[in-house]
Amino acid sequence: MAVWLTRITPDPRSAEARADLAQAGNLHRRLMKLLPPTELGDSPRQAAGLLFRVEESRSGTTILAQSTHHLVADQLPDGYGQLEHRELTPLLEALEVGRVVRYRIVASPTKRLGRSKQRGVSETTIPLRGPDADAWWYSRARNHGLEPRSVTAQDRNDSVDRSRGRRIRHAAVQFQGVATVTDPASAREAVLHGIGRGKSHGCGLLSLALAGGPE
Repeated sequence: MAVWLTRITPDPRSAEARADLAQAGNLHRRLMKLLPPTELGDSPRQAAGLLFRVEESRSGTTILAQSTHHLVADQLPDGYGQLEHRELTPLLEALEVGRVVRYRIVASPTKRLGRSKQRGVSETTIPLRGPDADAWWYSRARNHGLEPRSVTAQDRNDSVDRSRGRRIRHAAVQFQGVATVTDPASAREAVLHGIGRGKSHGCGLLSLALAGGPE
């Protein structure tokens, strides 16, 4: 199964691009429109393996989208921006025990509180920040075949969707650093399916890059 990483460099002059970047829900719907016209069932995002995040750097804003279907550039509005593809299959096949990788993910670290922990309060999900978020990432990374050697965490703006009567908000934290692969199969699954909540709203996409040979 081929896996594609699509990089979109939006043109800041494009009103459509600015509107999409303003709300994660808008961007999700835009990327769904780029999928080829094929039957994806009742859960099209999961069926297409679509994950995405927005990256900010000194050179500007980029949108990274990962999918098992080749996104169709012709479906972007005129003047929206530039689009390029790269296949991730060789990277996934190169993962092996002891391989050192660089990682990056914008995740939504959360903790569930239920009736057993707060008397008289129904189950709720609370966002995690600071050391609690770091602990969340270390736990999730290890459960997904990675042993972090280093981590840098940076709070990101909440991922929101206020359109169509929705009031969805996911707290977002970017984690990046170096890790050692301990379970290649689990690491591949994490790349393919993402980690944590908010996958329809720009969270969960795990990016890996080879940093050296096995140790």
